[in-house]
Amino acid sequence: MSTITKKIDLTVLGYAVLATLLFSFLFFTQVGNRHLYVFLIGIGLGVSLYHASFGFTGGWRNFIEHRISSSLRAQIIMLGLAVILFSFFIGSNSWIYDGKMIGAIAPVSVSVVVGSFMFGLAMQLAGGCGSGTLFTASSGNGKMVITLVFFMIGSLVGTYHFDFWKSLPSFGGVSLMNEFGKVNSVLLQLSVLTLLYYFIYKSDQKRNVNFKHSDIFDFSNFDLFKGPWPLILGAVLLVFFNVLMLQAAGHPWGITFAFGLWAAKIVQFFGVEVSSWSFWQLSYPSTALENSLFADPTTVSNLGIIFGALAASALAGNFFKASLINKKILIAAILGGFFMGYGARLSFGCNVGALFSGIASGSLHGWVWFLFAFIGSIIGVKFRRVFYS
Repeated sequence: MSTITKKIDLTVLGYAVLATLLFSFLFFTQVGNRHLYVFLIGIGLGVSLYHASFGFTGGWRNFIEHRISSSLRAQIIMLGLAVILFSFFIGSNSWIYDGKMIGAIAPVSVSVVVGSFMFGLAMQLAGGCGSGTLFTASSGNGKMVITLVFFMIGSLVGTYHFDFWKSLPSFGGVSLMNEFGKVNSVLLQLSVLTLLYYFIYKSDQKRNVNFKHSDIFDFSNFDLFKGPWPLILGAVLLVFFNVLMLQAAGHPWGITFAFGLWAAKIVQFFGVEVSSWSFWQLSYPSTALENSLFADPTTVSNLGIIFGALAASALAGNFFKASLINKKILIAAILGGFFMGYGARLSFGCNVGALFSGIASGSLHGWVWFLFAFIGSIIGVKFRRVFYS
């Protein structure tokens, strides 16, 4: 079988390397070592996401439509590893700075149910989740750039409506570690993940005659610099970098808060008093709004993901070139981006901040998010057919 070897895009790679060096120097000299570490971790995340093609949207859709479970099985393994490793660090002092590491604990509320359902549906329209939108937009995908813009807008609108959603019923934050203890919390979550893994494994095996359990461990075409990387390597690396993020930032990996912050900074520049909105008067958001963007760890890690994915796409020779976007697909990108942003704000994150980091932290809201986002994706796959042939 012949294979086509794509040339490295040296121009794009040069821009990515130059930007990485400039921002690294900026963080080291102007902000501090912690932000430099967060930036470098983000680069590792961007490269890993791109080379392993590790996204939630396509994996969920493949299982919903065809019971192909490879991506979903890799995600379950990733969650299991993260649950174990995070249990050793949550509540402990960081090795990098003088402070305790905190988990991604958020309320179990009506807003989480509605927001996660909305996000799951919208990500199928857009063709990418929070991390997927960021790393594919970074590799030159024009449709996902549009999705990212409307993701920011939706996030901002979500902060405007914060009071309404906060007023709806909520059980508050529920930490399984606090409720059952670390060991019991880990055993409980691993038991659920094992049952879930078995179910999707058997569903795939029953539907697809060519099913291979070893597919996610296939290193036969592995290329360190150009990809592809097997899904299991992507899963392990995302856990590794999330643990490093916990150490460097003091909290787990998140993505979507920065999108709302970017939009708020832009409209504030044009005279909109977003600082008067109740969301932006909360302690963390108000500090982020007042300070430089480069002081926000989520923004810094997102920049790292952007340049990491940019470099990875250049190494693989897959940086997208400009192309016309079908009108229906454009509408899907706009709607998907907006409602992902709005849904993420309601539900305290996306597949990364709410699901991955939430479950790893032992937060019940992560499991609620997983359930209703998956239900939303089932509906979203059906709506997707209206926009994509």
